[in-house]
Amino acid sequence: SEKDQGQSHALGKGLERATGQIFGWLNSDDALLPGALQQVGEAFAADPQLVVFGGRVVHRNAEGDKVFERLNDPSDPDALFNDPVINQPATFFRLDAVRAVGGVDPALRYVMDLSLWWRLLFRFGPERMRFEPVELAVFRLHEASKTVSEYQGFLDETASLLHHMAMDTGLAEHAQVLASMHALRSGLLPVPVTDRHRERVRGMVVHFLLKWYGTIHSRSAFHGMRRLLHLEQGRAGRSAWEQERIAALEDQFRTSSWLLFRLRRKWQHLRS
Repeated sequence: SEKDQGQSHALGKGLERATGQIFGWLNSDDALLPGALQQVGEAFAADPQLVVFGGRVVHRNAEGDKVFERLNDPSDPDALFNDPVINQPATFFRLDAVRAVGGVDPALRYVMDLSLWWRLLFRFGPERMRFEPVELAVFRLHEASKTVSEYQGFLDETASLLHHMAMDTGLAEHAQVLASMHALRSGLLPVPVTDRHRERVRGMVVHFLLKWYGTIHSRSAFHGMRRLLHLEQGRAGRSAWEQERIAALEDQFRTSSWLLFRLRRKWQHLRS
């Protein structure tokens, strides 16, 4: 095969040549389980409006196999937008829908599946997604896996997607928080959001930051998360999880500066 510019670029070339109706991909670490394609084909044939169908993956490492139990629930849109479970080798898409939102983003190395997911979700809605508790694929975990070895790249690319969405929905201050804490990527395929999605996008940004920066380890996170708490002060309707994460951050921010924060943390470590 001809030389490509990375996984996303290779997927794009494959998408250009694809002639079927259903789209999915396997990495070198992945394998489909027996009968998987038949189940996928039957799901799409039974519902012409279906855009995304997914099942479970089996995680395989040196210690053996373990089924990853979590699945998405289309009746819980907050989870679908804020914290989706993208079992990538066990997730399949209507090909026409993938092409309608621009395909796989060649500018992304780590979260091309999340980008596609959000573009489809905002374009077609949760009601055109379906997930079943069936094992469809195996994902092999090892030290060279991107999900294991290049954690910061995932965060930076996810933050880049959210930053663009925040800017497109008038959330400039939330976008600034993301920019202050990450190396943002440019030239990404746009997620189709408008002003009417502002509250949805705000919730996605807040969830991402609370999930990954609930414990402060860097100067940029110290200042960025303090700024986020200021922006979100007094907002009602928070989940118990969000309230717990915010309370933990407020406890960490008892000091007024990064230097005092570090001194307090070192003192706590010495006492423990």
